[in-house]
Amino acid sequence: MSWEEAKLQETLSQVRTFGDDTALVECKTAGGGVPETLSESLCAFANMPQTGTIILGVDQRKNFAVTGVDNPAHMVEAVTSLNRNSVKPAPQLDFSTITIDGKHVVIVEVTPLSPTQKPAMYRGKPYLRQGDGDYVMNPNDLRMLAISALTESDQREYDYEILSGTDVDALDQEVLQKYLATTRAERSRMSTIDDDARLLQITNVTDADGNLRLAGLYGLGYLPQSTEPALGATAAVRLSRGTDGQRTRNLKEIEGPIPVMLRDAMEWIRQNTSTTSKYNDNGDLVDMPEFPPSAIREVLANALVHRDLGPSIDVGKKVEIRIEPNKLVISNPGGLRGLSVEQLEGPTLTKAAVNKRLYEIARYLRMPDGSRVIEGEGGGIREAITACRESRVATPRFINTGVQFTVLFPRGSRFTAERDAWLEDIGAKTRLTPTEEDLLVNLRIHGSITMAALQQLYSPLSKTACAKMVHKLEQSDLVSVDEDEVRLAEPPKAPEPTKTSAAIDLRALGKNVPRIYQALSAAGSGLTVNVLTAKTGLSAGQVRYGLAPLLREGIVTMEGGQGDRATVYRIVRRQGI
Repeated sequence: MSWEEAKLQETLSQVRTFGDDTALVECKTAGGGVPETLSESLCAFANMPQTGTIILGVDQRKNFAVTGVDNPAHMVEAVTSLNRNSVKPAPQLDFSTITIDGKHVVIVEVTPLSPTQKPAMYRGKPYLRQGDGDYVMNPNDLRMLAISALTESDQREYDYEILSGTDVDALDQEVLQKYLATTRAERSRMSTIDDDARLLQITNVTDADGNLRLAGLYGLGYLPQSTEPALGATAAVRLSRGTDGQRTRNLKEIEGPIPVMLRDAMEWIRQNTSTTSKYNDNGDLVDMPEFPPSAIREVLANALVHRDLGPSIDVGKKVEIRIEPNKLVISNPGGLRGLSVEQLEGPTLTKAAVNKRLYEIARYLRMPDGSRVIEGEGGGIREAITACRESRVATPRFINTGVQFTVLFPRGSRFTAERDAWLEDIGAKTRLTPTEEDLLVNLRIHGSITMAALQQLYSPLSKTACAKMVHKLEQSDLVSVDEDEVRLAEPPKAPEPTKTSAAIDLRALGKNVPRIYQALSAAGSGLTVNVLTAKTGLSAGQVRYGLAPLLREGIVTMEGGQGDRATVYRIVRRQGI
């Protein structure tokens, strides 16, 4: 993947948001040469299912500030040699070098080994990535890696296993009756089967002798956890370190059949996250949950249905729900099977069930309120991403380590404070939808985009809907369209200064406006946002926010494009302070 400054800045912005839990990105200072723990990181990334990135020349302890690498070419040679001599078998590495403010950053992309080559070893030990770094894999992790190397026909079907000595009396009768009724109503062949026992056998809830299969017990059991304790979930609120030493609160064991666990997990998240009052498009004041329920429901259902039912059960691993100060974390034992994270996030409907029989059973399970547990078409994750965007919630992050699958929902605004201020300024005369805001920010970060790529990015929006969105933004002078290319429009030129222009009280425009004006006035020439930040002591977001009213009043003009780091701001109308 090609790297440029904008991509690096966006990646650093994400790791600041997610902290140590990115799993796919590791930042190291490397100021004094090759970091001591680099071999472990190279080995761990080699054992991951997807490409990992090591960024050398960034200090995590200083909020991921760019500190630089002294000799990038020497660093590339040293890392290549270290990888070849210390990791067995050695993964393929790709390097990029980027210079920011005179400091060199070396980016190392580690291509994972094929399943049959794993595990990679360093000093005889296999490593794997986890939220807080690299760790030595345990026997259970190695078993799961070995399973992923098997062909589909060779893999053990854990959800099909028979639990001898069990029967339908262990099932939740309310869930069972809904399952039978729904199966008959929605599957024409099943509608002709009057014998419940026969239908349960055909749908793999039981075997021919009436024993439950693991999929049947987990999906419909009154208390599956009495047979297999790991078939549950745990939820807790993680607290920041405090003087009282308390680390968690509201710890809850979530038990029962899948529909009940899904309901209880959603209710627990609702009770332990924020609710805000907002005006909707009709002008009504409504209570809005912190996270869109449809997105949470989809991710929870996937965690419950697609969790590993093999090695992880033996060691007691459950689905975990954790609310932290900056994010909601939902993780399940076992990784993706048969598809990548990129496919999961992509516009094409993709289905790859980890537990095939359980998945088919779950299609006909119903929640206590009668709604579906899963939609069964493979597009649920894409809908969850869309729901987050339309709720102005940050895009969830999906992390697959091969032994665990984790979804991170960042808390707070979708955008940084600086980008929120920018959107507020450019959208002052035009009411923007969340998707329109998202497109404008994407254009600001990444530059232009083709209509075809735009439609893919915002799938499942139709081609017509995307065209209407672009047309509206073009009519509002926010974007320009050149043939098939969409980009941010050039800002309108500020009005020429006139002798009759009335003086404006700069303090009335904002508390930081006079300071920004003074810096520009003292310079006598155009200044970039970076220079203004250094001269005023303000953050980049505060500078941009303070420049907005100066631009709007025609006191300052902008020379360059929106989001261009080389853009300068110059005074065109002198004011008194």
